[in-house]
Amino acid sequence: MKLSRYEQESILNYNAGEQTATLYTRDKAVMRKLDTLVADYPNTYKLTGQDEVWLCAIL
Repeated sequence: MKLSRYEQESILNYNAGEQTATLYTRDKAVMRKLDTLVADYPNTYKLTGQDEVWLCAIL
């Protein structure tokens, strides 16, 4: 599925009540960076869902 640049958004959800943040993205470049972080630092970053269009990770 081809997305416009406008549709390739990233949403970071963080609140003061939790020690983690959740990042949802449809940007392929951000997906590749997150894949690298998850592989290199598995104790810090966790992939919670992914397909060819979106990715969600806990930071």
